[in-house]
Amino acid sequence: MESMSPYARQFVEQLPRPDIDRLTGIPPTVAIEQRVTRGSRKSTVATITEVAQYLRLLYARLGIQHHPDTDKPVEPLSPGQLKKLLARVIATPKAKKAKHLYLCAPLIRGRKGHHQPIATWIENQGYELMRADGRLLRVDTFVKLDRYKEHDIEAVVADLKNPEDRSQKPEARRQKSDPASGFRPLASSVLDEALRIGKGSCFVLTPSGEILSWFSTTRTDIETGESFPELDPKHFSFNSPRGWCPTCRGHGRVFPWMLELDKEAEGEEADAALRLRAFGVESYDDIADSGQPCPDCHGARLNRNARAVKLHLRGKQAPLSLPELLRATPAQLLAHLRALDLDSRGKLITQDIVPQIEERLRFLDHVGLGYLSLDRPTETLSGGEAQRIRLAAQLGSNLSGVLYVLDEPSIGLHARDNDRLIETLQALRAKGNTLLVVEHDDELMARADRIIDLGPAAGIHGGELLASGTPAEIKRNAKSITGLFLAKGIKHPQRGEYRPAQNPDARSQKSARKNKPAASSSASDLGHLTPGSGWLTGARFRNLKNFDLRLPLGRLIMAAGPSGAGKSTLFRDLLNPAVTHAIKAKKAKLTGREFVKATGFTSDGGAVPSPRDPTPFDELIGASSFKSVIEVDQSPIGKTPRSTPATYLGIFDLIRQFFASLPESKMRGHTASRFSFNTTGGRCETCAGAGRIKLEMAFMPDTYLPCDDCRGTRYNADLSDIVWKGKNIGQLLALTFEEAAQFFDFHSQLSQVCQLMIDCGLGYLTLGQSSPTLSGGEAQRLKLVTELSRGLASYKERSRGVQSHNLYLLEEPTIGLHLSDCEKLIGVLHSLVDQGHTVVVIEHHLDLLAEADWIIELGPVGGPDGGELIYQGPLVGLLKVKRSPDRTLPSEKTKPVDPRVRPIITNHSLPPDRARAQRPARSSRDLRLERA
Repeated sequence: MESMSPYARQFVEQLPRPDIDRLTGIPPTVAIEQRVTRGSRKSTVATITEVAQYLRLLYARLGIQHHPDTDKPVEPLSPGQLKKLLARVIATPKAKKAKHLYLCAPLIRGRKGHHQPIATWIENQGYELMRADGRLLRVDTFVKLDRYKEHDIEAVVADLKNPEDRSQKPEARRQKSDPASGFRPLASSVLDEALRIGKGSCFVLTPSGEILSWFSTTRTDIETGESFPELDPKHFSFNSPRGWCPTCRGHGRVFPWMLELDKEAEGEEADAALRLRAFGVESYDDIADSGQPCPDCHGARLNRNARAVKLHLRGKQAPLSLPELLRATPAQLLAHLRALDLDSRGKLITQDIVPQIEERLRFLDHVGLGYLSLDRPTETLSGGEAQRIRLAAQLGSNLSGVLYVLDEPSIGLHARDNDRLIETLQALRAKGNTLLVVEHDDELMARADRIIDLGPAAGIHGGELLASGTPAEIKRNAKSITGLFLAKGIKHPQRGEYRPAQNPDARSQKSARKNKPAASSSASDLGHLTPGSGWLTGARFRNLKNFDLRLPLGRLIMAAGPSGAGKSTLFRDLLNPAVTHAIKAKKAKLTGREFVKATGFTSDGGAVPSPRDPTPFDELIGASSFKSVIEVDQSPIGKTPRSTPATYLGIFDLIRQFFASLPESKMRGHTASRFSFNTTGGRCETCAGAGRIKLEMAFMPDTYLPCDDCRGTRYNADLSDIVWKGKNIGQLLALTFEEAAQFFDFHSQLSQVCQLMIDCGLGYLTLGQSSPTLSGGEAQRLKLVTELSRGLASYKERSRGVQSHNLYLLEEPTIGLHLSDCEKLIGVLHSLVDQGHTVVVIEHHLDLLAEADWIIELGPVGGPDGGELIYQGPLVGLLKVKRSPDRTLPSEKTKPVDPRVRPIITNHSLPPDRARAQRPARSSRDLRLERA
């Protein structure tokens, strides 16, 4: 502000006081926010890690064009050969029928700007015609183009059909063509000129816009006469029309929505639909809902010309195109890059490109993702795999002297992968970087140089600096909540005992079923099971290795194992739809064949399943006993300013209905929509119901000010005198959930939802707080409460005493949670199980694993070599499995479950309170195992 003149300063609105008084000594900063990366349908491992961008540049500068049909390298042609080729093109039937044949020289390719100087240059050279973005026009009628869009511009050097009226320099117009030879001498002279202006390339164009042929000194095939444009990095991008396959537009797959075109559709959309019909795809029934491989590019995503550009390798190795290179794993790709056949020019090009690729690929391999191919879509990755790819993209660059700010980098990571992450962070520190990590992981905090502890609680109850020091100092600080948990840990089990669960027979614990008889006979062997069990036999979807899964009903079940081992595939992608269909069909026994036939369940290939395809499982037994399946995944909640906890939970609709039912509202004719801040009528029109005004700041982040008219309440003054229990609608949104639980004590559903928020540690949030102001942990727990509230018993069920049982599938619910919040979450999960529900949690957090009544571990690694059932059974048996990735963990959290430390309570004739008193829960930090 001090640098502005008084005249300019008078137009700046009053800004709030800044959040800090002074900030000094901050180096260049890289901030990595907390989020789960899924990406778009086009996102791949290569694009997320930026390896694709470097490979595009490498192919554009070093790639050798091959002919798409003959696969022979395109070799440079002499001027004489090009002139003969031009004569052949002019003699073709299409050229003879055309009234004009324009010889065009490309000047601008895919560059932003209004390009008025280029048009002026063309006019100064004496050319009368030009082509801008595919449209022919006279140079003197050129109008400046949109400077923010990419454009193509060519100069029309001559009209080969009308030599006397051609767009050419005045000197050239005085030349006369030889009557005996037609216009071939003219064509020869203008061809040289077009190649010179176009820097080695030009093309022949008809008035309809069809390019008959390209001519290039370096990219023309002598056998077929086909020429190719000069290579650009955009030609290798499946996000650009210059590079993508015109049939699937870079998706690699075709979807039913690609056939949904308006009657007015033009250009690429209409052309893509016509191309699909040319391949026999006529209706939606020909394409699976999940898509199927593109019939044109077969999943390569690029067009035929880009797929034919290849890098040549030393020795007898075959040259590789970009799609072929991206099918490799990081180790294979590194080997190919080291085997490039380079001359002196190639060595200069690769000296800056290849090291950047190697740095990212080495990081991928270091964090345990060496099995992923670079063309793997990100939507098929697990949460832990996606998180490590983000870190590879952000931390894989070789920077020094930088301040890295990382928000929860350990989310979704197995403890073994977490150790690799810590090693990477320490390596960054060794390069002279400073790392500021917002984290709750105790292992990462134990390796920190300094810990800053804020508290003592969350929201309005926090915001104080409790402690700052080394991990040892934090543990000794009596004020530090974090230090208390680091020193003593969470007591396991919280209930004082584990719920009993019958251990499956030895055959069900095997990871594969190679020696088993047919599926029907194996299913008959399960007759000894009690009614409280459910089975999924023969799971073999994606990387799952054909095993039997047992789920004891009414228990807290934890799914453990390395990231990418198949946990999400098993529970979210296979068990969830199978159980949902069994509930809908009311089938106590569902076969895999019936499931595929009824739902159209397809493999990742997306093709319509045939009767001979293997089914994803053999049988599902016992799923019909559930009322519904409730899934809580890692997808983020909405971050719009209009979203609030009350609207996200769905309770604001009930609140608006209560206000609309008040006598004062009925007298005024107000309906429930009148009390919505998203529609006109009751909302404040100054801020449009947002409660704050957005100020756009040039070169700085936008800032927000409270609305002066409604003062943040979101509503106009007309609704302020309509009160319910002494509060109007704006004041009600300002209540915390702790206050709202007492306010709504008369309404069972509202009070239960508010109590769930309190149980999950979110009682301090207000009903009307804006969603963008929530932290990652708050947003994740809000989503958890939303899904848990769906499973609450209805009024009809409570009045009749009906107890319905649900299957809860939770994926990484501890994201963003402090150890104290994890303790509250464990209590919520146990309360669900106590109500008779079955809870399955996909988790890596050791404190949650230590609470499992039943644990299922997949492994031994991630990717194709994973997908085996390492163990399923009570937690005590996990330590006896030698192949278990969690058995060898150095953490002490898994040790309290050993029977020599605290025997599992099996005498359930004792009252629960008395049993807990006899065997009190002990801290995981105070327990030590005595190994034989």
